Amino acid sequence: MPSSKRNRVIPTSKTRKNHKQQTRALASNIHAALDQYSRVFVFSVENVRNTFIKQVRVDFSDSRIFMGKTKVMAVALGKTAETEHVPGIHQLTPYLAGEVGLLLTNRTEEEVVQFFEGYSELDYARSGAVASQGFTIPHGELHTAYGVGGEEEPLPMAIEPTLRKLGVPTKINKGKVFLEDKPEGIPVLEMDVDGEEGYMVCKEGQTLDSKQTSILKIFGVRMSEFKMDVRAMFDKDTQSIKEFSAAQ
Repeated sequence: MPSSKRNRVIPTSKTRKNHKQQTRALASNIHAALDQYSRVFVFSVENVRNTFIKQVRVDFSDSRIFMGKTKVMAVALGKTAETEHVPGIHQLTPYLAGEVGLLLTNRTEEEVVQFFEGYSELDYARSGAVASQGFTIPHGELHTAYGVGGEEEPLPMAIEPTLRKLGVPTKINKGKVFLEDKPEGIPVLEMDVDGEEGYMVCKEGQTLDSKQTSILKIFGVRMSEFKMDVRAMFDKDTQSIKEFSAAQ
């Protein structure tokens, strides 16, 4: 029986990406930027968040930022003096390890370093992160700092069923959400660091699971810090590398 020639809709989730084409495009774009800009910085990223990366791109709209596979970026720069695209830049490739990116710019070293030193954003922790502090839900009416500005406001009544599914013993009284004083059959009440009894969500240094991160987000508790640090800089004029310490 001949195969059907009718048009078929193929979901985008089943389409194949041309990885070789993407790799060539990344390398080509890096080569073009190397010809245009005088300085190349390698920066590391902690707790990557696309929203914050986009903002950094806006702040450096006069420059180019590349984040991709480190092996591809290393090949684009050149791993040896014989394969490097710009004389001397192969010295930068040893710093391309881990969660890193490239910033190509004509801005001064001082301006770039000052920006990265002063830039950090707090966000909600994801499962597997380590708690930077302990958090205990106190007795009484519950409040959240989830809203814009981080100001506390009464927890919406519509959130109460979600908290119960997450194991938090809550109740609704006159349209307000409260933590139950002594929930029956649920051994969840513990003493927090100040000696007050409440529902302990996590302790400092504890590895968080998905349930804990969901509760922390509901209460507007941000424990993940997005931060970028300069590792090294290459200057085309001097063909030299400058390394930056983590504390710098």
